[in-house]
Amino acid sequence: MLSPETQIELAYLGGAAARIAANETAFGDRSAPFIMNLLANWSEASADAGNISWIRELFNQLRPAMKPGVYINFMSGDEQDRVPEAYQERWERMVAVKTHYDPNNFFRLNQNVPPRKLALS
Repeated sequence: MLSPETQIELAYLGGAAARIAANETAFGDRSAPFIMNLLANWSEASADAGNISWIRELFNQLRPAMKPGVYINFMSGDEQDRVPEAYQERWERMVAVKTHYDPNNFFRLNQNVPPRKLALS
């Protein structure tokens, strides 16, 4: 059974954030009026498989209607493969900054932007 703590959050993207060009920050595309965050929360380990399966299936059903991209802070810990999607055309710039300031990848937790020498091909 789905946890009653599960949430679908919709946040309005207008206002001051909409007045900044997409290429001026790491969080780029602001052309959608809303951003959606699916939050699956539960407390019993025995409910892991059911809740993870449900929330991922919901995401897969909704994704065709979404604009491409993802907000980095809304990603789960096992979505490293989607990190470039979060930065889109800013990805190479992010890798260059990471390579310059953190070439040994000290700051590698959460959704990682690996430096060039560690970047996956």
